[in-house]
Amino acid sequence: MTRIIPAVLLIFFLISSSLYAQSVSGDYLNVTYFNVDRESLPGFLEDVEEWKESNQQLLDDSDRTAWRLYRVPYSSNESIWYNFVAVEIAPNLNALQSSERNNVITLQDEIDQKVKSSFAVHSEIWKTEEDVFGESSSPSRYVNTNFMYAVPETIDEYLELENDIAAPLHQHQTERDRMDGWNLNRLVFPTGTTVAYNFITADHYSNLEQINMGITRRIITRVHPEMDVDEFEDFADSIRERVWSDLWELIEFAE
Repeated sequence: MTRIIPAVLLIFFLISSSLYAQSVSGDYLNVTYFNVDRESLPGFLEDVEEWKESNQQLLDDSDRTAWRLYRVPYSSNESIWYNFVAVEIAPNLNALQSSERNNVITLQDEIDQKVKSSFAVHSEIWKTEEDVFGESSSPSRYVNTNFMYAVPETIDEYLELENDIAAPLHQHQTERDRMDGWNLNRLVFPTGTTVAYNFITADHYSNLEQINMGITRRIITRVHPEMDVDEFEDFADSIRERVWSDLWELIEFAE
């Protein structure tokens, strides 16, 4: 799969100037992964504007709240099978699964189905379990997406780790404009023993410089002064594994 994007196309990727907040606790996300090769890329990009219109119509006619399209410029997974990701967000699962568009087949519907049938390779349902918001109005152009596997027998302990330990650390970062926000998402579908991960954390950033402002041991001890950091890291490693991480860059959205 081609991982190189021509420089002229990068200009297109950077034109978005605004973005809404990430999903909030209780929201459901339909996440679709796309594999677009070099030969198909120009046609794929030509369809993006009409694809956006299709999803804008759906948002206007339903309870869905947002649609986003990302490219994936980096992944720590060497066998990654996708280079674009689309995310549809709704406050409940029924709204996300509904495909009614005023019962009329439009050109935009045809574009939507064309893109999905040509390039989609996999689709998932996530549910947002926890969220942290910053006060910055800057657009979250980048998402650092971490695919996590939590040991089934220790799911409750893993959720406590994310909610009680990780969330305050990310809140500390957002209050200092070191990131825009953070989500913890549970994988709802698919499920089973062959699935490599069952949770996904998403770190939202306005710029690449913020990504380098990571959570250090000094920050951990400041937010959790009574914590033994070494003991905590050993415990965290025993109940969950970071399977791989992606960097997603926003190229278009509807809300």
